Amino acid sequence: MKRNRSKLVLYISIITILVLSLFLSAGISNAQDKKLTFYYVDHGTPGNPFWAVYYKGIEDAIQWLAQFGVEVKHLSAEADVKKQIDMLKMAVAAKPDGLVTSIIDPKTFDPILRPAIEAGMALMAANVEDPRPPEERIPYLAYYGEDTWKSGVELGAALIKYIKETNGFQPKHVLLCNPMAGHYVWEARLQMLGETLEKEYGTKQDKVVVGEDPTKAMEIIRAFLVKNPDVDVICAPTHFTHANVGLVKELGREAGKDIYLCCFDMMPETLQDIKDGKVVCTHDQQQYLQGFLPLIDLYLYKAKYNVHPYGIVSTGPIIIDRYNVDTVIEGAKAGYR
Repeated sequence: MKRNRSKLVLYISIITILVLSLFLSAGISNAQDKKLTFYYVDHGTPGNPFWAVYYKGIEDAIQWLAQFGVEVKHLSAEADVKKQIDMLKMAVAAKPDGLVTSIIDPKTFDPILRPAIEAGMALMAANVEDPRPPEERIPYLAYYGEDTWKSGVELGAALIKYIKETNGFQPKHVLLCNPMAGHYVWEARLQMLGETLEKEYGTKQDKVVVGEDPTKAMEIIRAFLVKNPDVDVICAPTHFTHANVGLVKELGREAGKDIYLCCFDMMPETLQDIKDGKVVCTHDQQQYLQGFLPLIDLYLYKAKYNVHPYGIVSTGPIIIDRYNVDTVIEGAKAGYR
């Protein structure tokens, strides 16, 4: 993990130097033959705390690139695959110089994106990669995001470490809450977390699709807990995890004592819950970077330099727990975490 983090720091440092050099050189924009147009099409939901940080990354990149005449059109599909397909078709039809998107449905996206790439459009994947073998996957230049299969393992390891350090109880039943049925990243995260706990403690695991709507999600979680009072670990998206602190209290339990809560991603309230001992840990994929870096790299690539990273630009996972939460809180206040 330290090696991956050092690679990320090195990469960001290099990008920062390149960007500053380019932005301070007026000659580069003059060297462009035409105005560049990029599209950023994601599956995000405006108003969601996670996506607010993600969109800040996109907005900051847009502001930086505007001074060089680069136009960026940002579209959000609000967790609707069909809507994202339509947006991608519209974006490709506009024949942009570059496109960034989350590959949440590789087989359906492939016939839309591959012909555009062959025609000269540069593609970056962000947040969700194409999980197929290299010879089959959509030929994007790079993927920006977490190491998906590693995330669940490391979150599970952090929970196990906490249990050992605090001489806590060994969990018997974990509830894994999935906000998006069939979503590659969520399926992988929860699967690996469940398997990690099962391997260590023999923990029973149940995965439940709770959806994106907060009210409906909490109703589903409540119903499951009432029916299964032996659940002693809940893993859910960050915004549901904060709500779970209050929910388990209503059901006569105390988060952090007789039931463990952990989550993927973060928001200020969840960080405070970790600080208060209500939530054990969460994982950070640094979504600001996923919004910001792909657009900067598209510019570097299309401005006649062909500079671009290769493979996975890993932005996580970074585990947040009681040891490092104070530092992360400062980053969250600034809007970058």
